Amino acid sequence: MEHFINRPAPATPKTISLVAKEKDVLSVTESTSERILVTGGFGCIGTQVVKWLLSNTDATVVVGAREVTDARISGLFGDSTLSRLACVSLEVRDQQQLERVLQAHDVTRVVHLAALQTPACNADRDLGLQINLAGTQNLIEAVKRCRPTLRRFVFASSVAVYGPRRSYPGPKVPMLAEPAPVNVYGAWKLTGEQVTRFLFQETGIPSLCIRPGVLFGPGRDAGLTAAPTTAMKHVALRKAYEIPFKSRQDYLYSPDVGAAFGNALMAPFSDYGVFTLPSHTVDTRMFVDTLRQAAAELGYGEDVQISIGDAEVPFICDLEFETFLNAFPAAPHTLLLTAVKESLIFFRQQVEAGWLRV
Repeated sequence: MEHFINRPAPATPKTISLVAKEKDVLSVTESTSERILVTGGFGCIGTQVVKWLLSNTDATVVVGAREVTDARISGLFGDSTLSRLACVSLEVRDQQQLERVLQAHDVTRVVHLAALQTPACNADRDLGLQINLAGTQNLIEAVKRCRPTLRRFVFASSVAVYGPRRSYPGPKVPMLAEPAPVNVYGAWKLTGEQVTRFLFQETGIPSLCIRPGVLFGPGRDAGLTAAPTTAMKHVALRKAYEIPFKSRQDYLYSPDVGAAFGNALMAPFSDYGVFTLPSHTVDTRMFVDTLRQAAAELGYGEDVQISIGDAEVPFICDLEFETFLNAFPAAPHTLLLTAVKESLIFFRQQVEAGWLRV
């Protein structure tokens, strides 16, 4: 039965370490009706997905990442829900290891977020191919072997499957507009969507491909499109910063993206689907104006020293997303001002704790 619940976490079982060993993975947490594997669970989206699952379901969450330590786990997720976490060092290039993790945890749902980003893929295409494409295929083959227990597979694709904005005339870009990736990262994500479709056709496991775009807010810390988030961090630190580009883009609030993936994992769905996510399409000037308003409401006064450069970057934007909200009506779409203000509060708390560095 597929449902949402919100109940207190079960009592913490006696364990020595929060890091699960492959040979003893179930000793970390008690089994629940749902056991969800999140690959790339320490990344920006992965962290938000895990937090949403811990807050909105009673599932056990198996977090897969390349490097796992108790300090990292506690720092990302706090201590209150650690009884429902099992964190494993996971290598998507190792299909046998993937099978062992799925079987040992009796995983019922999978969200695949592990991937190298565009700069890393461009720098080492062979490694990018092994992780982003072969890694996805490895996980899907492992899922097939565990399919009696699998109820859902969600693949994190990307808006990088589209071409530049100028390739799509009209005020809006249809969700199913012709893909035209401009780099290997987008090409591999597009192929990942196809192998996910094959998974559904061959097994009947409901499978979704989610195409997130430019994230901002808690957890965002790398890449050219992280500049608006970097600007918010500078406001929290009362420092000056220039966002290098003035282009329009679709902004997605990171907790909303985590919730979107959570809904895609847990809400009723019985087919194969591809979706873009709810966003706010604005240019950099409008984003900075919103940032100034949020900062003023939080008492920052004149300490907002954010400027805008002249670069024009042809980000894909104006993507339609209503299909996702129709399929998953409980997914949030936070107002831009509210999202920026919440992000500033988060970064201010990091400043007060002495954690924030830029």
